[in-house]
Amino acid sequence: MLYLLQVNVGLILFYALYKLVCTRDTFFRSRRFILIVSLVLPFILPFIDVREWLESRDRMIMLTHFDYSAVLPEIVVGSEAVETGNRVFVLSEWIGYLYLAGVLVLLARLAIQAFSLYRLIIRMPEKEINGVRVKCLNAPSGPFSFFRWIFMNPAAVKEDEISEILTHEMAHVKQHHSVDVLLAEMVSICCWMNPFAWLLKREVRLNLEFLADRKVMEAGFATKSYQYHLLGLAYNHKYGLSNNFNFSHLKQRIIMMNKKKSNAAGHIKYALFVLPAFALLVAGNISCSQDISQTEDAKEEVVAPVSPEAKEAPADSTAKEEVFMVAEQMPEFPGGMKVLLKFLQDNLKYPENAMKNNVQGRVIVQFVVEKDGTPTEFKVLRPVDPDLDAEALRVMKAMPKWKPGMQKGQVVRVKFTVPVSFKLQ
Repeated sequence: MLYLLQVNVGLILFYALYKLVCTRDTFFRSRRFILIVSLVLPFILPFIDVREWLESRDRMIMLTHFDYSAVLPEIVVGSEAVETGNRVFVLSEWIGYLYLAGVLVLLARLAIQAFSLYRLIIRMPEKEINGVRVKCLNAPSGPFSFFRWIFMNPAAVKEDEISEILTHEMAHVKQHHSVDVLLAEMVSICCWMNPFAWLLKREVRLNLEFLADRKVMEAGFATKSYQYHLLGLAYNHKYGLSNNFNFSHLKQRIIMMNKKKSNAAGHIKYALFVLPAFALLVAGNISCSQDISQTEDAKEEVVAPVSPEAKEAPADSTAKEEVFMVAEQMPEFPGGMKVLLKFLQDNLKYPENAMKNNVQGRVIVQFVVEKDGTPTEFKVLRPVDPDLDAEALRVMKAMPKWKPGMQKGQVVRVKFTVPVSFKLQ
């Protein structure tokens, strides 16, 4: 879930930069490259860890050495403990199920579209028109192409439109536009909850039409005549994976055809496009890209508030080995995070004195998982009441050994913080 969050933030950032930088010129080939980068790079950047590089630069050390501790999901004790404690995971699981259901539905839709095109390729007769091999449709449909195949209903197209249509569709075929379409389709499926993924998909398809329209103009066809033909080709189109001649954004296409070509010097902005997006995304990934596996087990995002004893760690390191706040491989409770929460909920008891005195509150406990997995150095960072504090510490100290954390292939000590809420109904 953390990885998907990072990917979706990346898509939003790239879309915003694309609209800001690229939509006012006629550099359609450069736009195509930028759009592909915008679709692919957000999936790659979360795996790039630049902390080791930053640590080799003295000025950057302060950015990578804050004393953080991972905060585990809150434990709630009281008459509502089990219900409240589980609610987070039930909600998280249902969100996961909803996301997977959406992905499966869209994949099924993609498979149906691909199968429909496959049936057309096999069943439709092929004919050579103006030197181009065309699959001849017998049903009302606008012209379209998919990879190397061009589909058209010759009976539904006027004689003076055929050459323009074939030039347009051959541009799609020769420039391999179907690859872009499939890539955008897969990204929109993976990130279907993100409206910006669909907007990027729209921009990809629109730019491909700009490229094909330019090819028609370069071939010497009259601009006005071609535009009128576009307006006249008002057919329903049901093959979503194809590049279709009658793409819906006619107004934008006509504006671009009439627009004066941009000055070549404007390409410099494309050279600078990726740099700010790359820098912002990598900066955002520094603190959390290593915690994806831990987050998947917990079904919770790892939060990193500054530890209250942030300046004690360097002093402690003279007597003991360094305590990591975030390690490449975080320690794991035997059985995973759900088992840990169940262990704590089953063993935590509301102190009788606190119940009699109507005392409740949120106790924050911190501990260190040693190299052998033993939890040690328990302390109450935020006390509420002696009885509540003691109960939280008692159960924390009863935890079994964890699987220790790893950093650069070495076993390390890692610090955790656990909030325990005592609530009376």
